[in-house]
Amino acid sequence: MLKEIEMLVQGYEAFRDSYFNGDNGLYEKLVAEGQKPKILMIACSDSRVDPAIVLGCQPGDLFVVRNVANLVPPCEESDQGYHGTSAALEFGIKALKIKHVVLFGHTRCGGIQSLFEVTQKNKERLSFIEKWMEIARPAFEKVQQQHIHSSLEDKMTTCEQYSLLHSLENLMSFDWIREKVEAKQLFLHAWHFDIQTGLISAHDSHINVFKPLVQETLQALHAKT
Repeated sequence: MLKEIEMLVQGYEAFRDSYFNGDNGLYEKLVAEGQKPKILMIACSDSRVDPAIVLGCQPGDLFVVRNVANLVPPCEESDQGYHGTSAALEFGIKALKIKHVVLFGHTRCGGIQSLFEVTQKNKERLSFIEKWMEIARPAFEKVQQQHIHSSLEDKMTTCEQYSLLHSLENLMSFDWIREKVEAKQLFLHAWHFDIQTGLISAHDSHINVFKPLVQETLQALHAKT
């Protein structure tokens, strides 16, 4: 029963040998200078999709927020409920002076899949998930209206992408985000990762399509900002 934990301990020992007992010096620098990430990544809790691993990042490169289905709720009054994602956005953008916010979605997302599942009488109600996934319901309804003849798999993939765009809209409902975006001090991105092929597609708002994320795409997006 301890095999899974032993794996973590072995990983920790290798990590410590590499970063603290070796000549890396990275953590000495991070401690001395503090964290100064320029990118805030909103990713899914899915165990298969770690943005730092997928994007080859080092500690200190990303300020990461992970939740079910990589969703951003709309701005609400701070005294109403608890707002983990909103608090992370506020800290990252206001305190850390983040320059880029990347919404990092992926295929075969369990949260999006839950929107398509029919609730059965004997099925345990996952009330927290159901409530949270209401954030993505506009994306689901758009798919049901506009892609009625698509396969279920295609509908879910499209819903994942529409959900990213809906979260982009929700980001703009925060005054302090919208103001920085309009002043070109903050840039918002929507990326969709195919966990089967490894392809990342980036949304191009000028033509409203997701395009493969390559250097040429990135250069074109920067030229239009």
